[in-house]
Amino acid sequence: MINMKRTTCLLITFLLLLHGESYGNIQSSIPVVRLQYKTLSKDTFSNAYFTLFEDYDTLHFSALIRHRGASSTKYQKKSFAIKLIDDSGQKLDTSLMGMRSDNYWILDAMAVDKARMRNRVAMDLWLDFSAKPSYYNVEPKMCNGYRGKFVEVYVNDEYNGIYCLMERVDRKQLKLKKLKANTVNGVLYKAANWQGGFFKAISPYDNTSATWMRYEHEYPEIEDNLINWKPLYDAMLYADTASAAEFAEGASLQYDIPVFMDYYLFTCLLSARDNQGKNLFLSYYNINQDSKLLITPWDIDHSFGRMYNSNEEDATLVNYWDEPLYIRFERDISQYHSQLLQRYAYLRENAFSLSSLKQRFTDYFDLFERTGADVREIERWSGVDDISIDFSEEKEYIDSWLNQRIEHTDSLFEYVPIATSFENTCTKQDTFVKIICNGNIYIQRGGKTYTLYGQEVK
Repeated sequence: MINMKRTTCLLITFLLLLHGESYGNIQSSIPVVRLQYKTLSKDTFSNAYFTLFEDYDTLHFSALIRHRGASSTKYQKKSFAIKLIDDSGQKLDTSLMGMRSDNYWILDAMAVDKARMRNRVAMDLWLDFSAKPSYYNVEPKMCNGYRGKFVEVYVNDEYNGIYCLMERVDRKQLKLKKLKANTVNGVLYKAANWQGGFFKAISPYDNTSATWMRYEHEYPEIEDNLINWKPLYDAMLYADTASAAEFAEGASLQYDIPVFMDYYLFTCLLSARDNQGKNLFLSYYNINQDSKLLITPWDIDHSFGRMYNSNEEDATLVNYWDEPLYIRFERDISQYHSQLLQRYAYLRENAFSLSSLKQRFTDYFDLFERTGADVREIERWSGVDDISIDFSEEKEYIDSWLNQRIEHTDSLFEYVPIATSFENTCTKQDTFVKIICNGNIYIQRGGKTYTLYGQEVK
């Protein structure tokens, strides 16, 4: 007897793959994932089968699977955590869709996101522009974030919509130094809730507890019985107690400041307020060497004009961080503020340009439309949990929000386009030349060099 649901699933898969075209680094088709299981919960992994249909290739895996997320589990469209296993039940590392080789994968449902792409667009942007961590030269394969690809998911042969198949942020992703002979080297912490920001209200730590303040101990893993909160505690204590002179001299040795600066600009631009207290990782490459605290974003769905519950957010919301670490950067490091403004000005002509930001959304909206995934997602999920989905309307909303947001952040970071700043004061004999050096923008005019803000550089 023919299984009609399975036949329909495979036929749709074949039709989806026919839509594939070449669009550079952007996905040109949407592969299909098929999940099969009997029971599922949030707390425990259950046996399942995972099948990926991609570019006419079919990959079959046994797997362990559970629902993932915290507040997101209340929505009917669930996310999944998936562990691929071999025939003997051992973990099976595999590269999927050109991403890293690993056994642990995430299928992000994006249930509250009316565009079904905010987290992906935000992380694409972060990976493209953010400063390389201080240890990148010795670990060039590290990734300070997570790659992801869109798929369409069938659960027990029923269509379940657009998902993003994603890597995790873990020791392996960041290439932190492994635990060796019971010696802790790399450490990784995850901010799991707010409790007033990520560097506030320091309290004594307990190395027998898997949690401290708002953080969860991610590496070394709990079962290793080598929990070590001291590095993070020391980083907070230094920001809290170091004198102005000590902080000015030593902060660059304690914190990966270029990455922290980019993280600040990134979350301000996107109004990613959930990433300003939780939804972030802090790590050290190797606490036994000269290592700096690194910050990594995670779950950036509260961004680009919508909140964690899908509600609209005002594009002119002022969200400078009331965060002790950033306050000290501004107050005690003499060149920090000017470098922050220079960095924003440089990015505004590149990754933060309005056209570039809008194009990232356009590429993915076009992918959904070209493959028909937008129609299927709307038919399956629009109206569920009181979240309506209209991709055309959402694209217009994001475009409008970006127009207002860029204008707002330009004022926050005192950005004035170069043409506006200097063109009116130039004559045919007194033209200006833009110079970009080490991420800073300078203007040469009349044999002299100026910052973007008109200050002469001696």
